[in-house]
Amino acid sequence: MTPEQRKQQTERLLRTEGYPVNVHLPCIEPDSDTHLRSPRVVGTRLLCLFCVVGTAFQLSNEKWKRYLQDRGFWADLSPREQRFISEPSQAEAHQLTWRCEAMVPLMWALGLFGELPLPRHETNTEAIVDRLPALNDPPEPFLQSLALRSIAEILDASDLIYRLHWATRDASLVGRPVRGGLHPSIVQEWHHAINWLTCYQDADWDDISTDT
Repeated sequence: MTPEQRKQQTERLLRTEGYPVNVHLPCIEPDSDTHLRSPRVVGTRLLCLFCVVGTAFQLSNEKWKRYLQDRGFWADLSPREQRFISEPSQAEAHQLTWRCEAMVPLMWALGLFGELPLPRHETNTEAIVDRLPALNDPPEPFLQSLALRSIAEILDASDLIYRLHWATRDASLVGRPVRGGLHPSIVQEWHHAINWLTCYQDADWDDISTDT
């Protein structure tokens, strides 16, 4: 599928679901120019996010910091994440609880979720926890078992999330409710995660752009 065909496919879906379409938004990159993070890197990012979210929800870092250090994942945290887990703050915790939604497209890309629904509802955290290794279990079997979906499937999702993000931002700019029950915070997290997965602008986790 060419980038233009993918764009047209997404626009048909958006119209079917009743979402606004900006036909002037450009195409995303073609399959041939796309490079994905490796399954192991994506799995490690999930485990790091799990600890970040756990710290944010509990506003306590003891068990999460110990897990990351004992399992050798501390260096895989982003600089912002290292600072937060070292000294959790209430001011930052609320924002970082939303990182559980960033985990969803990454888990879908690894086949841990069978479907990627439209981002209308917050994800049941139990569904996330149940698909990850427990803190007292060795993470290596989990990391070795992972495989990514095809580039085409991931770019289909990327194109959709990109255009949904424009719809939520457009609604915010003109001061109207977002159509179709889209949840702006979830869309933002999904866009961040999928752009990281597809190495958008070769940026690291803290520096990912979600431009529309």
